[in-house]
Amino acid sequence: MILSKSIVFENFQLTVNGNGFYEVEVFDNTDFLIPDLKLLVKAQQENFGIKLPVLVLCREHANTNIELLNVIAKNENNPYAKADAFVIKSMSQRILANFYVKIHKPERPTKFFSSKEDAVVWLNQYV
Repeated sequence: MILSKSIVFENFQLTVNGNGFYEVEVFDNTDFLIPDLKLLVKAQQENFGIKLPVLVLCREHANTNIELLNVIAKNENNPYAKADAFVIKSMSQRILANFYVKIHKPERPTKFFSSKEDAVVWLNQYV
């Protein structure tokens, strides 16, 4: 069993919870960019070292850019993720989500949700 542990960064928080997946909370009024992804992967490697499904909780005013979408779609750039479930809140996040899936075609199972509960149900198939 995996014990819960959280690591807080400037723009996000990484938690490994008892459900057997990584939970990444992207804070409000921040941009999650390539340097943040590098911090995330380094923290996963140094603290946990295992590949798990990932639940990404995007606060309403959390953002990213197209450059990150291109990078994060590749398994080699996010090696500790089995599957990605994103909980999104805003219209701009929905537009980016559609763009991500259609243009960048993520290499691992990826789905977008409006509720954490639905995302967790979907992620459980990858635990």
